[in-house]
Amino acid sequence: MAHRQGIRAAAGLALLLLLLGWGTALRAQSPAAGAIFRIDSDPVPAGAGASSTGAHGLRSLVGQPDAVGDAAGQALKIAHGWRIPAVVEMLRRYALDAGWNLKGSPGLSDQPIGVIFTGAGGAPIKIGNVMYPTPTGDCVEAADSDPLLANLAFWTFSYWGGTGSPFGTPDAQRPEDGTHWLDTIGPGWTLYSPPYHVSIPLDGDIPVVWRWDPAARAYHPLLPGAILLPLEGYWIFRIP
Repeated sequence: MAHRQGIRAAAGLALLLLLLGWGTALRAQSPAAGAIFRIDSDPVPAGAGASSTGAHGLRSLVGQPDAVGDAAGQALKIAHGWRIPAVVEMLRRYALDAGWNLKGSPGLSDQPIGVIFTGAGGAPIKIGNVMYPTPTGDCVEAADSDPLLANLAFWTFSYWGGTGSPFGTPDAQRPEDGTHWLDTIGPGWTLYSPPYHVSIPLDGDIPVVWRWDPAARAYHPLLPGAILLPLEGYWIFRIP
């Protein structure tokens, strides 16, 4: 009896080992496209590179990866991550106060005025057209289908204020371009909007800059050393 039990135990162990061997072989086969598969194996070395100091095991994966090699050889390369462009464009949006706002654009806008001054739910945040003052004291209105012009300050009116929609200025002047923002400022008074954060020179020929305050409905002076911001409009006086 003991001899028969020993034979049965040995046969059962052999069958178990055979099934385990088949299971490992099935897991090692390359899966069909779009299948869900699992790889349970010892950790395999990471790919080439100075940062590959250890071993990493691929325990489970869902879906169809970008695979190089097969599962039997335990050589898989999974493509993942973000592709970041060399230059990331900055998007901007206006925040209007109730009343008259003196604003400007860092560059020619890639969206029309009507889209730029549209707030949540598609409601406009301004009333009427954008108006560009002229040297003669008049104003030229821009239609909602027009883009915003580069570095020209403008007036716009809002009953309730609000935040507009994002827009870009891909051709706007940048600090690394080798140009200086003062190159576009002529003698006398200029209604201007800077392309980026700039400071009024301490020892230059601009003694004062005036900023409009919508809440106070008045102008405030900015002295040399003050920072001028994009999207804002300023009256700049340059000594002839």
